[in-house]
Amino acid sequence: MLIGLSVLVGACSARADPGADGPPTADALFDAYLEEDRALEAELRALAPEATLEILQQRTARDQRVRFLMLEMLETPGAGPNEATLTWLRLMRHMNGIDRENANWLKDRLSQIDWFTRSDYGEEADNNAFLIVQHATHDPDFMRDVHVRFARLAESGEIAPDNYALLTDRLAVMDNAPQPYGSQFECVDGEQRLQTPLADPEAVVDARRAEVGLPPLADYMAVLPDCSSLPGGG
Repeated sequence: MLIGLSVLVGACSARADPGADGPPTADALFDAYLEEDRALEAELRALAPEATLEILQQRTARDQRVRFLMLEMLETPGAGPNEATLTWLRLMRHMNGIDRENANWLKDRLSQIDWFTRSDYGEEADNNAFLIVQHATHDPDFMRDVHVRFARLAESGEIAPDNYALLTDRLAVMDNAPQPYGSQFECVDGEQRLQTPLADPEAVVDARRAEVGLPPLADYMAVLPDCSSLPGGG
């Protein structure tokens, strides 16, 4: 999960009012989010089909906003998935719908261009399109197709090398294979743990991470979000 778009800066203050009785409920947070997302979707539908970069940015904003809500709910007492299971099921269904719509749109665009390369479209477009691919886990063949393109484009600096690493690990996890870069974690007994083992000793992985601009594994793990309120998190 990557939260980084400038469009989300204002979203941090757009939380549901806690009211007199304490923090907002999961339902209140989700309902407030739905109102925001409807506005984002309306802005998206109003864009002309040829406004490709604007559409990409708006689609990525929706991708990131729903994931910001997940973090917000995890940090709100009583709003985690253990306490608000039905709301989380609604949230996951909504997020999956966004991911599918975004992937279908991007797949269509990539039938016409090789990629949103940095020289032609800029760094922001490259990163935005990557986020859509990284979250298209319902369509592994699409992810693999993009990974092949990334392997070629990374050599010419047309994509962010760390994005290539993250996609490499995501596909490794989906294949239940070791991770070359050690970037994919999950919550187990209240702790963040690698979804599949490292492909090599940690020192070798750290050297590989440095080549693509990723921090050492220990530093990366230190900033992972707390997952103690996730199901099975204790």
